[in-house]
Amino acid sequence: MLKRWVLNLAASLARRLPPRTVQRLYRWRALAGFIRRWLNRAAPDGLVEIQVAAGGLQGMRLTLDLHCEKDYWLGTYEPELQAALRHFVQPGMVAFDLGANIGYISLLLARQVGVHGKVFAFEALPENQERLRTHVTMNGFEALIQVIPMAVVDRPGTVRFLLGPSHGMGKVAGSAGRQEIGYKEEIEVEGISLDSFVFEGGHPPPQVIKMDIEGGEVLAIAGMTRLLRMHPPLIFLELHGQEAAQAVWQALSAHAYRLCRMHPPYPVVAALGELDWKAYLVALPPGVDDLRSVA
Repeated sequence: MLKRWVLNLAASLARRLPPRTVQRLYRWRALAGFIRRWLNRAAPDGLVEIQVAAGGLQGMRLTLDLHCEKDYWLGTYEPELQAALRHFVQPGMVAFDLGANIGYISLLLARQVGVHGKVFAFEALPENQERLRTHVTMNGFEALIQVIPMAVVDRPGTVRFLLGPSHGMGKVAGSAGRQEIGYKEEIEVEGISLDSFVFEGGHPPPQVIKMDIEGGEVLAIAGMTRLLRMHPPLIFLELHGQEAAQAVWQALSAHAYRLCRMHPPYPVVAALGELDWKAYLVALPPGVDDLRSVA
């Protein structure tokens, strides 16, 4: 009874408090440690089906390990990205989710694009693919979300995929950012470039791309030059390291993109040197001054 009360209280507070307030609370180490201890004592072991308490997916069902995936449950996962997607993604859009993981952002995109839109969720890890498909089916989005069990790289073909300590830590060999030390295992997965996926595979070009692939941005960007030239999409980026930042900056600048920080009022990044090791950005296509005008 006490455990259920603790979980219900946490869910209730998550619904009532803004995500930024919750994040600030977690920055107080003593308080954060206290909260985590109580939640971990109350949380069941292993994966459980649970309703998302707050955030953009409030009310949806996910299978989560509440010991390490509390942010999905409480709706505090990537609040800046959630806010940007809710604010800018419009009904009817085609969206690509690169690095879909277990589908949190894919589901959020599906909610935004609605019944006349489409989401292609690219995920390379088999473990993640299984949970991703489960979440798509569990929430009735089979018609809106298509799972693409591939890594997005610079050219089609089999690629080496390095496995990290958790399902969210894998990356394609040759990615930038985090050093490959610590990636103890590797598997082979199928890779696809976005140019090949769209122009050879006959899929619709995206108006929106979310890209969070652990330094694989350098490969993905190299494989979408035709797309950037012919159908430049709005891009939500998480960059990992200076190498990735430089490659993405050069490629997008060559196609007249502007890079903005992923928080209101979305200020323009004036120079490459302004970017930190990890950067959250919105890349504006040429000719777009107001993100809401992307169509």
